[in-house]
Amino acid sequence: MPNEMDAAQWAEQQFGHCQLGDKRRSRRLVQVATALAQNGGGNLCAATRGFEAAKEAAYRLIRNPSVNAEAIMEAGFEVTAQRVASCQCLLAIDDTTSLSYTHSVRESLGDIGPRPDVSTRGYLVHSTLLVDAERGTTEGLIAQTFWCRDEAERGQRHQRKQRCYAEKESYKWQHHAELMRQRLADKMVDVIAVSDRESDIYEYLLDKVQHGERFIVRAAQDRRLSESDERLSEALSDAPKYGESRVEVSQRGGRPACQATLSLRAVQVELAPPKTDTDHRESLRVNVVWACEESASKDALNWVLLTSESIADEQKIQEILHHYRRRWRIEDFHKAWKSGCGVEQQRQQSADNLQRMAVI
Repeated sequence: MPNEMDAAQWAEQQFGHCQLGDKRRSRRLVQVATALAQNGGGNLCAATRGFEAAKEAAYRLIRNPSVNAEAIMEAGFEVTAQRVASCQCLLAIDDTTSLSYTHSVRESLGDIGPRPDVSTRGYLVHSTLLVDAERGTTEGLIAQTFWCRDEAERGQRHQRKQRCYAEKESYKWQHHAELMRQRLADKMVDVIAVSDRESDIYEYLLDKVQHGERFIVRAAQDRRLSESDERLSEALSDAPKYGESRVEVSQRGGRPACQATLSLRAVQVELAPPKTDTDHRESLRVNVVWACEESASKDALNWVLLTSESIADEQKIQEILHHYRRRWRIEDFHKAWKSGCGVEQQRQQSADNLQRMAVI
């Protein structure tokens, strides 16, 4: 826990410049953020330590419809953008999580799956976290999006496929890339987007390539190659080997924590657009790193990484793998947000109030 001076300084830096339409609201936001930082995981009652006037003032801020959750988040994104200005290389790590609630406000929230459950509803939240690639330090959020999924769409996968790309939930990856371009501007040349298999979307990859941006995306699909009947897996099986890498593997499922030895292969390929593509999009030239355990175990690690980064030698390939392994930082952030900050333990009377608390 930060001490009182640390919490106050952090809150002032993070929210003191927030534009809420009234300087008094901004000052109150700093006070509420300070109190919450000093009482991690607590609600407003606990954070204000029994001071009735402070508690009432805090609740007035959270319940005020003129206090925009987007403005609170934007203040934090501005601080992150300023903080990373001197970083030589940044990892922009994306992932989606859900925030679930069972109290009365759930009726105003959305379906969070995977099975229907009328007693638990919530928000889906997509976050982009910046990490200094050289020092390994977490620098802060640069984008975060909340939405509620319509329960009526459950089981309507075919209808969702008919939507244009920009209206699909999967557009979130490109949407956050667009937000980063606005907030980081010329600094984007130093940013490598890092994401897991859910982001293996042709349109997203094409967008990154067309903007000349850097990325490491774990492949989910055995894509067709351009001008041949080959699949990506076939090209990888013939790719040259570039050595090995020892990695720490955390406990997951029935597999205990251990060290694994990954064999490294790399090749450049040209990916064909999907057969269902009606827009006649171009093929994509990308580098591919294949890191896998040479084991017959069903739990063997097998990472196929699509990337813009150079694969000229073993050192560069090891660096790509090192960057990808930092992807777990976003999962640690979401876990801390829930278990440490207690975001899912908050109780508010409306979805808007709940979101204001969540973003603070």
